[in-house]
Amino acid sequence: MFRSSTILTGTGPNTGTWSSQTGNPSGAVIGTTINGVAPVTFTNSSAGNYFFIYTADGCTDTTRVTVMVKPSAGVDQNICAGGTTLLTGTGPNTGTWTSQSGNPAGANLGSTMSGVAMVSLQMLHLEITFSFILQMVVLIP
Repeated sequence: MFRSSTILTGTGPNTGTWSSQTGNPSGAVIGTTINGVAPVTFTNSSAGNYFFIYTADGCTDTTRVTVMVKPSAGVDQNICAGGTTLLTGTGPNTGTWTSQSGNPAGANLGSTMSGVAMVSLQMLHLEITFSFILQMVVLIP
């Protein structure tokens, strides 16, 4: 999940309530349960599994929400024709850079090592925009 919030929805008796399971990572805040539905906001959360318990008429059921930290590809960069630059994104793990579909010819993307890739431009006489995508895989225990 790359959102900063989600909605928990319990079925069955609408008199149930949602609670956070003991041992969850810090950062999940559950709102008031109304008719079996409660909002959850994640603040300062790290990647991981969060478990929430729905209790109604003395019975319980548990659901899991997996939170993944969204990577950041960094700020846009300007480089001159014939120049090079490093693409350095940030995230919880190292990732792989790829050239976005539809880019014009002229940019050579080097291999990614530890989430960093070099881009070199051929001699071009036009102002052209190239886009690159940082993809990260987050392994959750």
